[in-house]
Amino acid sequence: MSASLPDDFNVDTIELFKEFTSLSILPGKRGKTLGKGATATVKLMARKGSNSDEVYAVKEFRKRGQTEDEVEYEKKVKSEYSIAKSLHHPNIVETVRLCTHNGRWNHVMEYCSQGEIFSLIVKKYFKLEDHLCLFKQLMRGVDYLHSHGIAHRDIKLENLLMTDEGYLKITDFGVSEVFCGEHPGLRAAGGECGRNMKECRRCAPGVCGSLPYIAPEVLAKEGDYDPRALDVWSCAIVFLTMNYSGSPWRAAKTTEPYYQKFLSGWEAWLKTHPEGIITDDPNGGHPKCGPVFLNLPSPAIRRLLLRMMHPDPEKRISIHDALSDRWVKTIECCSPEACEDDVVDANGTIPTVNGTRQGSTTSIPSSVPGNTAAGNGNGTGSVPIVDAAAKHSCKVARSKKVPVIKKHNHLPPAKKKVPEKLQYSFDLGDGYS
Repeated sequence: MSASLPDDFNVDTIELFKEFTSLSILPGKRGKTLGKGATATVKLMARKGSNSDEVYAVKEFRKRGQTEDEVEYEKKVKSEYSIAKSLHHPNIVETVRLCTHNGRWNHVMEYCSQGEIFSLIVKKYFKLEDHLCLFKQLMRGVDYLHSHGIAHRDIKLENLLMTDEGYLKITDFGVSEVFCGEHPGLRAAGGECGRNMKECRRCAPGVCGSLPYIAPEVLAKEGDYDPRALDVWSCAIVFLTMNYSGSPWRAAKTTEPYYQKFLSGWEAWLKTHPEGIITDDPNGGHPKCGPVFLNLPSPAIRRLLLRMMHPDPEKRISIHDALSDRWVKTIECCSPEACEDDVVDANGTIPTVNGTRQGSTTSIPSSVPGNTAAGNGNGTGSVPIVDAAAKHSCKVARSKKVPVIKKHNHLPPAKKKVPEKLQYSFDLGDGYS
């Protein structure tokens, strides 16, 4: 457990069907199941009395095992919910409610209609620009977590979902760790993450997550570890997996050929570069780590991933450092950086879905063709523009007479029938291997 929780750990709950009702997007069929796992089932539901656009994914936990302590099991469910509920970022799934039904816990959350990104990667829908945009969105979400004292500890493609706007959303906080500050479920935190941030706590030895994504120091189980360094490593593995449509190795162990080449490359390079600092020097500025890295699209990507995968976790860069990388800053990203990046609709209000603000605006200089200082009527030399990835963007652009910049379209081709992309097949449980 990420923090010591009192026995009377209180979370507001309600009977599921008092507030929500089963919903199907298939005519004549109710209770659409999005996915099943060993420890939970995810279904599609709607809030009673709301319009049909307000759709939620409801994660129903399995019943407590016969050998499990009831108090500890309940704490675990409430801890996961409290952490998830405290998080508010464009690249993190919004958590709505904790409910009970027929003796089981139900976690109500934002519905991401395109399902998990893993299934889209397998079908090779994405191009390099999509991979880069999604990678940057992932890093933004993880940076938000770390800046609020929370490590995910199970970053993988199966735990990354996509919305109809093409936004990446991190989900499943079953093994997340509050490494700094108060646990959001404690009274002192008031339901917020990032309260009373002081010293950072390390995690006790033990393996959690999915083997291909786990950092070597965690697999070694030789001592306490920094969970932030684990997340950074996992983010790099996510990019490699997207790029090659498969994991670079089954586990970060020397018995794996590609991992052995990776490790040997580092060991050889560190003999002549003991400080371990990767530079832009094309002649020896970074280790030669085999075909997995040699065949990456650019040297800049290679250098960044190697910095994120330093074998020594103490020398591995932070996720904030990765986002501050000069090359990363050039990556075009179609999702807003924070929840405050709002766009107004034709009525001058912020469009919302399920209570979540939609869309983003920015500005372009007057030097851009077709743009004039008079465009916004204030003579500032810039006018608002609308991100085409945002909901209602075309309507907003027409009503405000502002340009639309189309960045990316990550969505797969439309299908007439409900496709398998709706499946949520992530761990749905504790995330332990």
